[in-house]
Amino acid sequence: MKDKVDIEVWEALLNFMVGDENKQETRTVRLFYHSIPFVLLFLFWEILARVIHNPYILPPFSAVAVNAFSPSLAYHLGSTLAFSLLGLLIISLVGLPLGMLMRRFKKAEWALNPFFWFLLFASGFATTRIAPILFSLFEVSPLTVLLHSVLIPMLVAALISSYGARLTAVRIGFLLCFSFRIGGEMIFGITTVGLGNLLSECYYFHNTEMMYAIMLLMGFTGLFVDRGLKYVGNVVIGKEEIKEKEVK
Repeated sequence: MKDKVDIEVWEALLNFMVGDENKQETRTVRLFYHSIPFVLLFLFWEILARVIHNPYILPPFSAVAVNAFSPSLAYHLGSTLAFSLLGLLIISLVGLPLGMLMRRFKKAEWALNPFFWFLLFASGFATTRIAPILFSLFEVSPLTVLLHSVLIPMLVAALISSYGARLTAVRIGFLLCFSFRIGGEMIFGITTVGLGNLLSECYYFHNTEMMYAIMLLMGFTGLFVDRGLKYVGNVVIGKEEIKEKEVK
């Protein structure tokens, strides 16, 4: 009997170790395939820049990568990212509950869905046509741009989550918050810090290497946060599914 128990323990331990190895192998394979497009892009970028040999049009990737690790750039990134995550928190606390409310109650969907679409179209028109004029006439504040960069993502997150895609709503919500925040910093220049403000300065002084470095950093920052949101969302959704099965 004791030998049988020992065998079962060793089998369980072996399965655990093999399972961890398989998971590690899967992650390594995924990382390899994920890195292929980036390696090809950056290699093509470097070769093309050397052929063109015009740093004001396309600087070499190696020079851009060096600028991407600038301490001042990290400071500006921290400011933009902090406001973007604050916007994500707001839309998660407001937009997702509204979407779940519309999904659960049809009367709420009938009342709110057309109203949200109206606000989206109206704010979209204001964003492209009216907003620059209003901001030039009235005082622009960080709170104004924060509200501007939160309202539309909140409406979009509510509409997407009303169809049950909460994780997609959060991910798209962060994309919009991050993009609108950079756009507000770049166009309206409300602060002296932020990626948008730095991007405008680099454009004005024709610092092409730093411009590409900012865009590179924006891409990897957005990708990193998006992967983190996806991982956390899958964990939360998985736990909810387990609870639902236990209840059933």
